[in-house]
Amino acid sequence: MRFVFLLAGLVLPAVAILAPAPAAALSPGDTVTNMLVLEGKHVPLPRGAWTVAGTSRRSVDTPAANGAYGVIETVVLADIVEGRVAALAEVNANLLPVADGWGRTASCNKGDQLLLVTRYRTGWDLSCFFIVPTRIVDAAGPDAWMRAKEFLAQRGAALPETALTVGFRTSDRQDVVDIRLHFDPAFLPGVPASEPGAWTVEGIKADPRRLRAVEMLGTWAAGADGWIEAGIANRIAPGDAVEGPVRAAILSDTPRIDRKLLELEKLYDRGAITLSALGAQENAALAERPFIVERSGGLPQSVKKNLSFRFFGSFVDYLLAYSVTLNPAVSAGITASIVAVHSVIFVFNDMYWDDYFAKQASHDANRVIDFIYIGGPKS
Repeated sequence: MRFVFLLAGLVLPAVAILAPAPAAALSPGDTVTNMLVLEGKHVPLPRGAWTVAGTSRRSVDTPAANGAYGVIETVVLADIVEGRVAALAEVNANLLPVADGWGRTASCNKGDQLLLVTRYRTGWDLSCFFIVPTRIVDAAGPDAWMRAKEFLAQRGAALPETALTVGFRTSDRQDVVDIRLHFDPAFLPGVPASEPGAWTVEGIKADPRRLRAVEMLGTWAAGADGWIEAGIANRIAPGDAVEGPVRAAILSDTPRIDRKLLELEKLYDRGAITLSALGAQENAALAERPFIVERSGGLPQSVKKNLSFRFFGSFVDYLLAYSVTLNPAVSAGITASIVAVHSVIFVFNDMYWDDYFAKQASHDANRVIDFIYIGGPKS
């Protein structure tokens, strides 16, 4: 028995040493490099040193089915370059896991975004990102942002008037990470000097130079969202770093694939896979294309299905009408009437059943759960 206690006395301290220490509380002025650990989740940040400018915690309105989630932790970080805020990172995460998912953010519903991409959306899981302009210098926001503005003013760090915001929402049945990265357009290559109203949605769409900046951010976001998905599963190593939009545009336009190729090389170096398997998986990686279930712009899915169905159905309707009337003009009129009425019925029926089955899959299929963001209560 004495041996058992002696062994426990040796093992327990060793376990305590090996066990990961809880993340220290963040305070304004702290520096975070490459990755933020927030409520046990790894949150990737563009490469470099980010200064914690403000933190806060708050409750949100969630359905009772979610269960206890503790609070929402909000952290605002700043990338300060020569006395100017080149970028802001606004991060929200839940403290405790829930039982029934976190729904969507209103920003991932179709609206006036410059870009909106939904990677996947099921009863509980969601991955989407978007790009919008956001008023910064005099914007309202969460308590973390109010404290951040005071901190940055004390540091003499100037805020941009308007930023290009790349927002990411990634969630599963238990957890959510909502990240909004606000980039000062003045630090993006090829962007003209600021002009009044130039960074509105209309102003950007009317200027090819500003549109190129949005395209660069969109390409970067399509690779960065994979890092966020890995982070919510705690699969980011301390040394890993996602390149920022400008550097990523210089280095590669396929960051997701490049990262996988590098990981495959590491597996081969460790002897985990053979040379033939390495070659086969590298070829498969080069052919990978991220699946996108929804992208802003274009026709809704129900309309596309209706057009396809109507093309063939109208031909059959015309033949049936002509077989009865033997009059081409009358048959065409009958067919046009059928197309008009049935098309409307088809779209609404399709939308109803899509919504019905989504709600059967989960309580949170289409509900919106938002936090308070920089630029407005629920911007």
